Amino acid sequence: MSTASVPRYRILFVDDEARITRALRALFRDHDVWTTNDPREAAKLAHEHDVDVVVCDQRMPQMLGQDCLREIRHLAPRTMRILLTGYADLKAVLGSVNEGEVFRFVNKPWDNKELRDTVAQAAEIARDAPPITESPLSAAEHETARAQVGVLVIEDDVAVQQRLREILSPYYHVRFANTPERALQILEQHETGVVISETEVGTADMTSLLKALKQYHPHIATVVITERANAQLAMDLINEGQVYRMLLKPVRMGSCRLSIDSAIGRYWQLKQAPSAVRRFATARTARANLAIARLGDSILSRIRTIPSRLFQIARFS
Repeated sequence: MSTASVPRYRILFVDDEARITRALRALFRDHDVWTTNDPREAAKLAHEHDVDVVVCDQRMPQMLGQDCLREIRHLAPRTMRILLTGYADLKAVLGSVNEGEVFRFVNKPWDNKELRDTVAQAAEIARDAPPITESPLSAAEHETARAQVGVLVIEDDVAVQQRLREILSPYYHVRFANTPERALQILEQHETGVVISETEVGTADMTSLLKALKQYHPHIATVVITERANAQLAMDLINEGQVYRMLLKPVRMGSCRLSIDSAIGRYWQLKQAPSAVRRFATARTARANLAIARLGDSILSRIRTIPSRLFQIARFS
């Protein structure tokens, strides 16, 4: 595609290093670009200029990228958020997904074409898909969602199952699976708004199933609760699986309940506004496609054809 045929997007770059923002401005010189080396003014700039995309560094002395993106998420909800990082620790990655709801992680040094493609995808989504509001469900909506929507827990640890049952069963229809096969059966038979899963169940790697599920049914909110997490795994799950929340074991009642309440709310909002699911499109990388293909044609066919009537929402692919 020639640069003449590319729409002009509104992009904000946030990095404490002036040489980085200069390089990014040059790379995106065919777009409307704003830059700042002070993340404390980023949310105001994003709001004032109604930017399509913000690309923000993680490690800045004035403010962490995850905190900057959290502010932008509240003040400029239409803006898609990308985190640029040359360094990642697990705490930073978890904060980015749980608080900033990052669309993509991009590693430094970046590949120019990949970054331009990622920003273009994010900008198109920002313009075409409506933002999801931050307001919680009303009491009536919450009661309706609770009555209609189930929560699936994929976990083979009996103690963790019991803990989640104690936390969630008083409020939601919670169903448990300790194998991928049982999980698929539940998804095929019951409207499921939230899937809570470990990264591994028995000998099965659940990350591929979560990525496939999100690729074909992005309206379902996925929450990973694990003790096996590392920064790279978390980044992959966000980029390729658009995981809604990631929590570390041991499961804490307060954070778990709040995360599931929020996830149910997100599912319910997407059920009312299905065009917004584009905001949760997964990265179709070669690695992700290979991992998903390893599930096998039979499992993939079942995932693709989870009945849309259970969700009353169009599948997105």
